[in-house]
Amino acid sequence: MGVVIRKMKVEDLVDVKGVDLLAWTDLMERSYGLKAKLAPRTDESILSYLHSDPEGAFVAYDEFAGAIGSCFSHVWGRTGWVGPLSVLPSYQARGLGKELLKRSLQYLEDQGCVDIGLETMPENATNLGMYLKVGLRPEGLVLVLGKKLERLELEEEPSDGVTVERLSESSVQPHIMSQVKRISSAVRLGLDYSKEVELAQEYSFGDTIVATSKGKVVGFCVVHTVARRTNMPVASVKALVIDPASKADALPPLVSSAELLAADAKVPEMSIAMPAISRRAVDIAFSRGYSVLQTFERLMYIGSSGMSDRLVNLSSWSG
Repeated sequence: MGVVIRKMKVEDLVDVKGVDLLAWTDLMERSYGLKAKLAPRTDESILSYLHSDPEGAFVAYDEFAGAIGSCFSHVWGRTGWVGPLSVLPSYQARGLGKELLKRSLQYLEDQGCVDIGLETMPENATNLGMYLKVGLRPEGLVLVLGKKLERLELEEEPSDGVTVERLSESSVQPHIMSQVKRISSAVRLGLDYSKEVELAQEYSFGDTIVATSKGKVVGFCVVHTVARRTNMPVASVKALVIDPASKADALPPLVSSAELLAADAKVPEMSIAMPAISRRAVDIAFSRGYSVLQTFERLMYIGSSGMSDRLVNLSSWSG
């Protein structure tokens, strides 16, 4: 039988977590000299990927060694992205990662995605080379900005005409999915972040901050207060989007409300991924005490990256 790539099953959970841990620990040691033991992914992080796109989750299986690789696909409307992709160190450099990637890219095309890509650490020459050989092209730098949170030092950012609410407490809750779809598609036709709002609720990852102005939803921010790996007390923004038709300045209050949500959950750190080209968002983050923790390069297989210096469309394509 040799090695086969098949759709992932819930029963693969333990093996997939093991492959991920070994692959990423090896990467951290080889690329950065980090000897500290990497924490495993939570069950919920893997299950949420598997349940949201079950047909796009793949595992490479060896008849003797068991699971040796895995890859996840994510569909946000007509936008799709790949990650994480993991291969056991002893099976790397054999073309397995490339085959898993191709399987995921094909799945996203079959789902009707017209914008397909992924994010990778630009300093990782091996992975970058593989992605380029498959046909992905670099589109721009994504900054991961982070800061320490002190609840007593945080306060809600005032903004004329903008009200922010947590979805779990919001009066617009019955209508939020249609508004998320509307605003998502306004920044990139066919883009749809509603799945991330649903996952945050279903798996108790966090909450969604909703910004309204004059009775209309003008923006939202999906905040994870639970990290993807165990023993990693860091909150993160999965997506922050503002309606380009709105003249209300919803960005500062959304960011400050995300910080308050994380602090209330007793999470000591916050991170936000944003395209480096989104200069105003970057400047606001710096003014609030954020610093650059990490960088990713967004690469595209087909279509547009969605990164813009005019539109507020901040999201992480990193699994």
